[in-house]
Amino acid sequence: MRRVLIIDDVLGVRESIRIALNAAGFATTVAENGQQALDILACGTFDVVVTDIWMPGLDGISLIKRIRSERPDMRVFAMTGGGPRMTIETATSLAEIWGAERVYVKPFDEAQLIAAIEGQKP
Repeated sequence: MRRVLIIDDVLGVRESIRIALNAAGFATTVAENGQQALDILACGTFDVVVTDIWMPGLDGISLIKRIRSERPDMRVFAMTGGGPRMTIETATSLAEIWGAERVYVKPFDEAQLIAAIEGQKP
Protein backbone atom coordinates (compact mmCIF):
# COMPACT_ATOMS: atom_id res chain seq x y z
CA MET A 1 0.00 0.00 0.00
CA ARG A 2 1.38 3.38 -0.98
CA ARG A 3 1.81 5.87 1.83
CA VAL A 4 0.90 9.52 1.24
CA LEU A 5 1.66 12.52 3.46
CA ILE A 6 -0.90 15.31 3.02
CA ILE A 7 0.04 18.82 4.17
CA ASP A 8 -2.41 21.72 4.33
CA ASP A 9 -3.11 24.33 7.00
CA VAL A 10 -6.87 24.15 6.35
CA LEU A 11 -8.48 21.24 8.18
CA GLY A 12 -11.31 20.82 5.67
CA VAL A 13 -8.91 20.53 2.74
CA ARG A 14 -6.65 18.07 4.59
CA GLU A 15 -9.57 15.88 5.55
CA SER A 16 -11.22 15.97 2.13
CA ILE A 17 -8.02 14.78 0.45
CA ARG A 18 -7.35 12.22 3.20
CA ILE A 19 -10.83 10.71 2.84
CA ALA A 20 -10.55 10.53 -0.96
CA LEU A 21 -7.09 8.95 -0.89
CA ASN A 22 -8.07 6.46 1.83
CA ALA A 23 -11.10 5.43 -0.24
CA ALA A 24 -8.76 4.87 -3.20
CA GLY A 25 -6.65 2.49 -1.11
CA PHE A 26 -3.80 4.72 0.04
CA ALA A 27 -2.46 4.88 3.59
CA THR A 28 -2.47 8.55 4.60
CA THR A 29 -0.94 10.75 7.26
CA VAL A 30 -1.72 14.44 7.61
CA ALA A 31 0.24 17.50 8.72
CA GLU A 32 -0.98 21.05 9.18
CA ASN A 33 2.23 22.85 8.19
CA GLY A 34 5.63 22.37 6.61
CA GLN A 35 7.56 21.96 9.86
CA GLN A 36 5.19 19.28 11.12
CA ALA A 37 5.58 17.55 7.75
CA LEU A 38 9.38 17.53 8.09
CA ASP A 39 9.06 16.03 11.58
CA ILE A 40 6.77 13.30 10.23
CA LEU A 41 9.05 12.64 7.25
CA ALA A 42 12.02 12.24 9.61
CA CYS A 43 10.23 9.40 11.40
CA GLY A 44 8.42 7.62 8.59
CA THR A 45 8.59 6.36 5.05
CA PHE A 46 6.29 7.82 2.43
CA ASP A 47 5.91 7.28 -1.29
CA VAL A 48 4.15 10.55 -2.09
CA VAL A 49 3.77 14.02 -0.59
CA VAL A 50 0.81 16.27 -1.41
CA THR A 51 1.45 19.76 -0.08
CA ASP A 52 -0.23 23.11 -0.05
CA ILE A 53 1.99 25.98 -1.17
CA TRP A 54 0.71 28.77 1.10
CA MET A 55 0.98 27.87 4.78
CA PRO A 56 2.16 29.74 7.85
CA GLY A 57 5.71 29.03 8.97
CA LEU A 58 7.47 26.74 6.53
CA ASP A 59 5.61 27.17 3.24
CA GLY A 60 5.15 24.54 0.54
CA ILE A 61 7.88 25.87 -1.77
CA SER A 62 10.45 25.67 1.05
CA LEU A 63 9.14 22.22 1.96
CA ILE A 64 9.49 20.99 -1.63
CA LYS A 65 13.08 22.31 -1.71
CA ARG A 66 13.92 20.40 1.49
CA ILE A 67 12.30 17.21 0.24
CA ARG A 68 14.19 17.44 -3.05
CA SER A 69 17.52 17.93 -1.24
CA GLU A 70 16.93 15.07 1.22
CA ARG A 71 14.77 12.65 -0.82
CA PRO A 72 15.21 13.43 -4.52
CA ASP A 73 13.18 10.40 -5.66
CA MET A 74 10.07 11.14 -3.58
CA ARG A 75 7.02 12.03 -5.62
CA VAL A 76 5.62 15.46 -4.76
CA PHE A 77 2.35 17.06 -5.80
CA ALA A 78 1.46 20.63 -4.84
CA MET A 79 -1.81 22.52 -4.52
CA THR A 80 -2.65 26.17 -4.12
CA GLY A 81 -5.57 28.47 -3.75
CA GLY A 82 -3.40 31.55 -4.03
CA GLY A 83 -1.61 33.58 -1.44
CA PRO A 84 -0.63 37.08 -0.42
CA ARG A 85 2.90 37.23 -1.83
CA MET A 86 2.58 36.08 -5.44
CA THR A 87 0.14 35.03 -8.12
CA ILE A 88 -1.13 31.49 -8.53
CA GLU A 89 0.82 31.30 -11.78
CA THR A 90 4.09 32.27 -10.09
CA ALA A 91 3.50 29.86 -7.20
CA THR A 92 2.71 27.07 -9.67
CA SER A 93 5.85 27.77 -11.69
CA LEU A 94 8.06 27.82 -8.59
CA ALA A 95 6.59 24.54 -7.31
CA GLU A 96 7.24 22.90 -10.67
CA ILE A 97 10.76 24.33 -10.90
CA TRP A 98 11.60 22.91 -7.47
CA GLY A 99 10.25 19.48 -8.30
CA ALA A 100 6.49 19.16 -7.94
CA GLU A 101 5.21 16.70 -10.55
CA ARG A 102 1.97 18.61 -10.88
CA VAL A 103 0.30 21.58 -9.20
CA TYR A 104 -3.44 21.64 -8.61
CA VAL A 105 -5.39 24.88 -8.21
CA LYS A 106 -8.00 24.66 -5.45
CA PRO A 107 -10.70 23.63 -5.61
CA PHE A 108 -9.86 20.60 -7.73
CA ASP A 109 -11.30 17.14 -8.29
CA GLU A 110 -9.51 14.68 -6.01
CA ALA A 111 -9.99 12.02 -8.72
CA GLN A 112 -7.39 13.89 -10.81
CA LEU A 113 -4.89 13.71 -7.95
CA ILE A 114 -5.61 10.01 -7.39
CA ALA A 115 -5.13 9.31 -11.12
CA ALA A 116 -1.81 11.19 -11.11
CA ILE A 117 -0.54 9.32 -8.04
CA GLU A 118 -1.54 6.06 -9.70
CA GLY A 119 0.42 7.11 -12.78
CA GLN A 120 -2.48 7.71 -15.13
CA LYS A 121 -2.62 10.55 -17.64
CA PRO A 122 -4.67 13.57 -16.47
